Amino acid sequence: MSFIKKHAIAIILISLVIGIAYLSYYNYKVQKNLLLQRMQENSLNIASSVSSAMGRFEDIKSTMSLEKLVDDISFKLEIFEFRYIDPDGSIRNSMFKEEIGKTLTSKRFIETMQGDKKLNTFFFETRDYVEVMSIYYPIYTSNQLIGIVDLSVDISEYNLKKGIKNNPALLHRQVDIRNLLKSISASVTNSLAILMKTNINDFLHAYVASTKTITQISVIDEEKNIYISSDISLIGKNLKNNYNKDSGITMVNSKPTYVTLVNSNLHNKNEKTNLRLLIDASTYVKHENQLLNTAIITSFIALFSALLTSGLIYFTAIEQSRKEKERLEHLVEIRTKEIEVLSKTDSLTNLWNRRYLEENLALEFKRAKRYKHDLSVMIIDLDHFKNINDTYGHLAGDEVLRQISSRIKESQRETDFIGRYGGEEIVVILPETNLETSIKIANLILKVISTKPVEFESNSIVVTTSIGISCVKEEHSEYSMIFAEADEALYSAKQLGRNRVEVFKIKSV
Repeated sequence: MSFIKKHAIAIILISLVIGIAYLSYYNYKVQKNLLLQRMQENSLNIASSVSSAMGRFEDIKSTMSLEKLVDDISFKLEIFEFRYIDPDGSIRNSMFKEEIGKTLTSKRFIETMQGDKKLNTFFFETRDYVEVMSIYYPIYTSNQLIGIVDLSVDISEYNLKKGIKNNPALLHRQVDIRNLLKSISASVTNSLAILMKTNINDFLHAYVASTKTITQISVIDEEKNIYISSDISLIGKNLKNNYNKDSGITMVNSKPTYVTLVNSNLHNKNEKTNLRLLIDASTYVKHENQLLNTAIITSFIALFSALLTSGLIYFTAIEQSRKEKERLEHLVEIRTKEIEVLSKTDSLTNLWNRRYLEENLALEFKRAKRYKHDLSVMIIDLDHFKNINDTYGHLAGDEVLRQISSRIKESQRETDFIGRYGGEEIVVILPETNLETSIKIANLILKVISTKPVEFESNSIVVTTSIGISCVKEEHSEYSMIFAEADEALYSAKQLGRNRVEVFKIKSV
């Protein structure tokens, strides 16, 4: 007892120091865990944002939906079989899902690819006991064969005993088939054009370069091979000897790095893949060291000073993480919007593409019907466009489409919606516009197009157009009806001599 009394002050001071040290150490551990938890949450949020952006990138690749294209513009053909094949025979797309990924081994296809039979010619055969007319239609880009469409049509209803030349209906079917194949070819080449302009590795490299904390983004397959990465030099490398299933801080290139691994099926839907995200953890380590030093120093000062200092450091780190997260999410949003615009735009004319055009027509039609507002639709078709291609070449035809599209776009109002429907057809949706105003606008377009030739190289190409107009009516129940009327008016304009505007008129019985 006397010892305690004698050394009471020392005991109190030692107890106080031990208590403050313990509380400081405890506070240090709590703050460290909170920082690590916040970093984990932020890294997962960043990984989710990156995964979303890459998912939208993959959506662009999937725009080559040939089955839907065939359904949309099949010309009511009795399609018996449909495949999209690589030049080596690999089936990339098929109406029979179980065929995808396999190799086509039919005798006719092998003979065709060996040169014994010709591509792009119709032939007749029996498939599954059904008489069909078939064709292997080649798809080229830059004069290089990139794919082949295998299309078969049921012709059992036709009498082939008299031969093809004496069967006009069958010959007409061949014209429809070729038109369908041209549309498929355009869809494939347009999708490839988008992919050639946008590479996912370049996209990830630019994404990483625009951030301060992310150092690497990679996609890894089940064998731990890297096949997508922001660092192109890593593609093809294996991480078996340097791979950890758990997320956490490790040293990469002598720098503290936080590694996040999340399950992903971004690139290959048939395999399990992981998205591997590397984040610079220098700031975290720096903050951790600051917490430890502060805890040691404040153990000799006061408990409250230690807690206050730790709290300030903690909230500073959290605020920095929050701001960085917001900045990264904003960047991902911008990149995502850019990719969405690409998926809605026609690559040749920079007008809206057919899919987005139909979506907006359906929306404006519903609005006009609900509120009983005016709505007009005009279809613009360039006169004798095939002659332009035949006379001056397809490059000249493309330039004509670009310049004419630009003129139409410049002459329209901000509220009008302009898109390329296909080939040389351009559709203009005119909300809140009656028939009289629509005719004035159409005549203005006629004048803008016809008064100034298109200059291409050393040629001045005179271009005229025919325009069909229709307005929404009470009897219209769906947007396709007003579009069909505009198309019929366009047909009348061409029949009456072209270079004119025609309005849909109900034919008298």
